[in-house]
Amino acid sequence: MDNFLTAEWVERYRLHWNEQSELLQGLKGFSALIEYGWEDGSKPSAFLLVEDGRAIAAGWGEAPGKPVFVMKASAENWRRLREGTLSGRAALLTKKLKFQGSMITAMKYMGPFEKSIALLSAV
Repeated sequence: MDNFLTAEWVERYRLHWNEQSELLQGLKGFSALIEYGWEDGSKPSAFLLVEDGRAIAAGWGEAPGKPVFVMKASAENWRRLREGTLSGRAALLTKKLKFQGSMITAMKYMGPFEKSIALLSAV
């Protein structure tokens, strides 16, 4: 999967995130450390630190703290999410995207969550 979920990839994702005014507005007041990883744990995870909707830092490997949200999937399901043949909402509901964190918060921000998943293909 090319360089998906690498240090270089997550930094580009962070930059794209901050260019999405609709995403930034939708996540106003939202702050969290988010982990994006591989279901089988075969590769290190990528991390995104979000403060008040803006992605302020990105990292790879060791988490810079305890993630508030963890999303992991198989290579196949990440591919489908990136291609848009699997939506973020459907991936959550069918557990194709393994999710840890407050489901109440996730549902509150479902629109922006869907936009952040759609953004995976932009990188």
